[in-house]
Amino acid sequence: MKIKRWLVMILIIYLLAAASGNNIQKKVERKSIWIWGATLYDVGADSFVNEMISHNFSDVYLLIKDTSGYYTFTLLDELLKASSGKIRINAWIICFYDESAGGWVDVNSSYYRNYLINDIIVPAVERGADGICLDYIRYPGNAGGNTYPITTFCRDVRNVVKSMNPHCTLSAAVMPEMEANAYYYGQDYSQMGKYVDILLPMTYTHAYKMPPSWVGEVVSYIKERTACKVDAIIETLDENGNFMDDEEIKECVEDALNNGSDGISLFRYPVARWQYDIIDEYNPFLDTIPPNVSILLPEKNCIYIFGKAVMHYTGTTIIIGYPREVAVNASDNEGIKKLEFYEDGNLIYEKDSYPYIFPLEYRGYHRIEVIGYDDSGNVASDKMEIYLFYVR
Repeated sequence: MKIKRWLVMILIIYLLAAASGNNIQKKVERKSIWIWGATLYDVGADSFVNEMISHNFSDVYLLIKDTSGYYTFTLLDELLKASSGKIRINAWIICFYDESAGGWVDVNSSYYRNYLINDIIVPAVERGADGICLDYIRYPGNAGGNTYPITTFCRDVRNVVKSMNPHCTLSAAVMPEMEANAYYYGQDYSQMGKYVDILLPMTYTHAYKMPPSWVGEVVSYIKERTACKVDAIIETLDENGNFMDDEEIKECVEDALNNGSDGISLFRYPVARWQYDIIDEYNPFLDTIPPNVSILLPEKNCIYIFGKAVMHYTGTTIIIGYPREVAVNASDNEGIKKLEFYEDGNLIYEKDSYPYIFPLEYRGYHRIEVIGYDDSGNVASDKMEIYLFYVR
């Protein structure tokens, strides 16, 4: 009788352990998925959003401009409405490849760069996109080490996007060739990482015929060279229509996370049932508490003469003589990642450590804004108007 009881107890413990093991939830900063506009049209925005919510996705990358050059905001509007803020919707944009313009576009073309920003990126932000994702942001393989055009495009897009909505995330899909990327494609991970919030290496094991361990190698290489977030893109559905099996998904994801990937990104929808069995083990944790960012000095609505506040009034802060600088207080429950200092809408300085002091260099009227980011991508800002006089 005692033996039977012990056997029953052992069986119960085993079953509980097995059940518990099958429901272990692993936390990641983001869990995202990519979807083509045509696919979203077929499945329907409401149905797609409900499916993504049921599997705890935090982000969606929706293709709004494709390789043909065609773009539309209709599906973006529908997806934003259907998500109602429950999932972050990123506008995925093919940049320097456009079949209507003959294929690969010159990355130095000011006309095309302005077209991308003014006709596609700005309207997407105005419509309420939670993020902008730049794809095909590269040379076709003939960069010859010239990384300046790609880096400056990231900078220009960031200046526009953050001036419109500091909370809008800027990301870029990048090639996974590591040390060869800068030479052939003009993608310098470290330089691009100064302007984008997330780098998304396209670690497609099927396309590149590489093992899952390669995903971790790419992530590690990029993480060592940039301060921005890195989310590995896992090729769950390849270009031949083959669904990645569950064991390979598990290995790819684990190798990515073990080498520092901040989130996981799945390319692409639809997702097979057996794939969800693995994907559902990973859930995003969301720190939604924004940092505290405030300009301490100079005070708003005040006149300063050689560093001394002589009068408070309702109007633009006036600074006469030295010192000419802005001191900022910034704090966060998890830690401040960096502060950005904008003058008249242009990014002038970045700082990732205290003290947060920024010099003022040019006389006349200026609109000043300081934007702070925490480690989870939450954003806060403070701004003021300053009139600067020189006295020699």
